[in-house]
Amino acid sequence: SFLDLLSYLEKMETITTDDLTALENALSKVSPDSLKIIGRYKKEKAQQVEDQTHNTNIMSPTESLEYEGEPEDLQKPPISIQVMSQDPKEEEEPHNGTRKGSVGELVQVIHGEAQKDDDHAGNIENQVGMLSLNDEQTRKNLETHIYAMNHKHRGYCLIVSNLLFVRSQPRPGTEKDAEDLKGVFTWLGFEVETFKEQTADDILKCLEEFSKKDHSDRDCFTCCILTHGESGTVMGTDNVSVPINDVIARFIPTNCPTLAGKPKLFFIQACQGKQPQTACPIQPDAAILVKKKKYAISIPADADLLIGMSTVDGHFSYRHVKEGTWYIQALCENLVEMVPSGEDILSILTKVNRDVSRKEGQAGSLKQMPQPAYTLLKKLIFPVPCRPYNSIQD
Repeated sequence: SFLDLLSYLEKMETITTDDLTALENALSKVSPDSLKIIGRYKKEKAQQVEDQTHNTNIMSPTESLEYEGEPEDLQKPPISIQVMSQDPKEEEEPHNGTRKGSVGELVQVIHGEAQKDDDHAGNIENQVGMLSLNDEQTRKNLETHIYAMNHKHRGYCLIVSNLLFVRSQPRPGTEKDAEDLKGVFTWLGFEVETFKEQTADDILKCLEEFSKKDHSDRDCFTCCILTHGESGTVMGTDNVSVPINDVIARFIPTNCPTLAGKPKLFFIQACQGKQPQTACPIQPDAAILVKKKKYAISIPADADLLIGMSTVDGHFSYRHVKEGTWYIQALCENLVEMVPSGEDILSILTKVNRDVSRKEGQAGSLKQMPQPAYTLLKKLIFPVPCRPYNSIQD
């Protein structure tokens, strides 16, 4: 704090009762009004010296020898940086060994004045950044709270959208989801690439291709997969499952070093259960399959990941055959609404959760709750686009 700094300067004898130059220079930068307190201190100090000189002149030679050991009033005061009482009677008494006229008391008075005047001129505590020995480090620490979004490019946005399957019902409505995602992420500055009707092998090859790209001059990476699914998996058009953990693992630092330290976002629109589909126009994003190995979704032990699941494990994720899925539509709407307000991605996904949880299907019998999971180390705030979203669509 400012008081600790002054205490240090006094201990190093940069500030003494006879030399207040350093203190005056400091206060002239952060609190010019406080200089008048030093002025009063100097006047009182001069008066004390004058009084002591007068008393010395009328003393006997024997009495003057007592000053060889320096009387208490003239000794260098112990450093005691405390806020003094503002009661005039209390100020007349010694305070923790600090007598009137000492540098310690002067600092206390200045601090007290600063507390009373909560403005630019008097509030030294609020101005301490100008004198702080750690000012540069403090600035750097503040910058580390938010992911940098200042590279040449925002990043790639990969969209996989499957409509038709070999042994499962089609997914009408996915076309609208894919188109809306493309529009929103293009608006956010991403380079969007969409891949449709992908088998399990196609999905893995596509992921491998993007993990091998050079992301050095890009801020982040986004992957959106729209398909059928089971617990912990997404499904290719050939009804072969791909573990979601395998999707994520392609982009951890050991497999994609140019994305190290950068946020990697995955939005998965797929059921995570094996319940029968409901009637149109609301359908679950699940295929009816024979029992097979259950995959548990777990985030790899790597930082900077965010996985937005459209539903919790074992449950349906609903899709309107014309209007798209509840989750993807809520995601797009809230990105458009909240990014211009400077909201971070977790705040946006919280709003998505709330919006989706309020939706109902089949007379209120169908509900859905999305589930985000993350290992982000900082806030992820997308820069506000230069143009409104609607202008991108025109």
